[in-house]
Amino acid sequence: MNGWLFAAWLLLLFIGVTVWHNISWARMQRRVALQRNGLTSTQYEEEFRKSLVRPEIASALYASLSMSIAKGILPHPDDGLLGFYFDDPECVGDLVEEMFEKLGLELPNPQNPENIEWIDSARDLGVYLEQKLANASLDTPVLNPE
Repeated sequence: MNGWLFAAWLLLLFIGVTVWHNISWARMQRRVALQRNGLTSTQYEEEFRKSLVRPEIASALYASLSMSIAKGILPHPDDGLLGFYFDDPECVGDLVEEMFEKLGLELPNPQNPENIEWIDSARDLGVYLEQKLANASLDTPVLNPE
């Protein structure tokens, strides 16, 4: 019986820590959101257009990042990926992979991985993805209609 009681306490402690972490994370996001204006999807695309990033990239980022923030907060291109949206660098890598898939880009080879350590914000990621799409279209052979 004591073993079950100990397991129940551990489970309760785990649930409590998880709830506390989620509440504190949402509070941090709300505090940051009060210091800047969140953007609607259309405004987000327009802001990315200023950085010469296609609307489909901005739209895909907006949709993915919207799921990683507290309810009622709108994304902003200059929000940090690590520290605002995610607390684990591996999650940023997962987001990059997700964006590659959504945009039809070839995933990096595990033997020759992409260096994404310089990507700090959603805007940085958008510019990076724009470069990858531009390079992919340059690498696509043009069919000769002869």
